Amino acid sequence: MNANSNIDLIALVESDLGQGQSKAGGGKMLFHCPFPGHTRGDKHPSLDVKNGDHTRPPFWKCWACGKQGGAVKWLMEYRGLSYADALTVLKLKPDPNYRKQESPILSPDNPPCETWQVRAMQLIERAESALWDKRGKDALAWLRLRGLQDETIRAARLGYIPVKVTNRPELWGLQSASDEDYMVMPKDSILIPGLISSKVWYLKIRYLHPYDPNRKYTQVRRDQRISSLYGADFITNDRFVIFCEGELDAILLRQEVKDLASVITLGSATNELNLATWGIYLLRPSGFVIAYDVDSAGNGGANKLTWLRDARRLIVPQLSPGDKDLTDFHKSGGNLYSLIESILRPEAPIFINWPENAKPATIRGQYWHSPDNKIEAYYLPDELAQCLDVMQCIAEPA
Repeated sequence: MNANSNIDLIALVESDLGQGQSKAGGGKMLFHCPFPGHTRGDKHPSLDVKNGDHTRPPFWKCWACGKQGGAVKWLMEYRGLSYADALTVLKLKPDPNYRKQESPILSPDNPPCETWQVRAMQLIERAESALWDKRGKDALAWLRLRGLQDETIRAARLGYIPVKVTNRPELWGLQSASDEDYMVMPKDSILIPGLISSKVWYLKIRYLHPYDPNRKYTQVRRDQRISSLYGADFITNDRFVIFCEGELDAILLRQEVKDLASVITLGSATNELNLATWGIYLLRPSGFVIAYDVDSAGNGGANKLTWLRDARRLIVPQLSPGDKDLTDFHKSGGNLYSLIESILRPEAPIFINWPENAKPATIRGQYWHSPDNKIEAYYLPDELAQCLDVMQCIAEPA
């Protein structure tokens, strides 16, 4: 009997992706695939997961992007664990027949074709216009609520798609798979242009009102799977670089830290870094700070980048319940400049402008009341962690 057959792979995947959908046939579940490689997003669940029995081990496969494997492979692909760490989590012994695969030598990527570039710029310009007229009132308010200033929004060329847009792929210089094949840009969404060195490498769409809380983003279809490094052209020599998990976090952080550090993102914790394309950019920084989200996907993505020169992991403090990323920290009153400075210089304090309802734990001599009766405080990283522990204990019911 295969030792893997006793592993509840469905429960393992559900712990990462949430509740799946039952599939006819018993012992099978469907999920929205979390991996890149879907030209228009995994709109219909394509990840097929089944538990094992005495005849076969548990197995998962995405019928859209082609990724597949067992329980060990899931932990390696989704959580970014090593083979040895995945075995430890699953309490398995090494397979003597397992041979670690070397990473393939990647060829350099190029941005989409010129026809695609022209169409993309047209969409960007229309979306920008919509954001700044009355159609984009709510979308603009949503971006400002995240802490983005108007000049930052304009510089990033963020836009708004008020109505559903459908195009035939041929108009973008792409081949159509069938007569029914259309490129869809959903209505009531934010357009995030992946502009790098004056080329549009990708177009990401953020749903303002996502129908699935686990699927907030999609991308406008491209002619191939292209790796990208948003912000690469802003990397400065001999300055630290901050790796964020998404574009909106990166845009906010760049606004707040100014010239303290450069800011880049792969766009997602699951996206891979293609050194053949972007390695030359990563020779410039003096070191790296990895500021991914506080969740399993963020931990997995961060682990893949620990080999970078002088890499430092920043665990974003959770000032309010449910916080997990840099934008949450900022919205809860945290000063992002001081947060980044504290990991570059351990003696630098982290400043917090606590909202009135936070009831913060503070340190004598390190806080004061602002004119609007909010509490402004500063902490060394260890002090902040201790104060947050105290606040959590007070908030928990006895």
